Amino acid sequence: MDIAASVFLIVIAAVVIAAIWYAGVRKRVAVSGELQRQYAEQAAETQRLLADMGAQLADLNRRTGEMHRILKDAE
Repeated sequence: MDIAASVFLIVIAAVVIAAIWYAGVRKRVAVSGELQRQYAEQAAETQRLLADMGAQLADLNRRTGEMHRILKDAE
């Protein structure tokens, strides 16, 4: 095999490796984007649940205060 054939095979191998690497990077970027979208949705849902829980705790605190006043007046 002469030098030109060896260089040609090395170039072809390098192009194949680059193509495989590029495909892998693109796949990781797509997966990373999907994970970021899922994390954003989960963060929004968590924020909504925390807001609901805060409202429920405020309502419970209000009702507890009312019960405390009723019990104090009953004494």
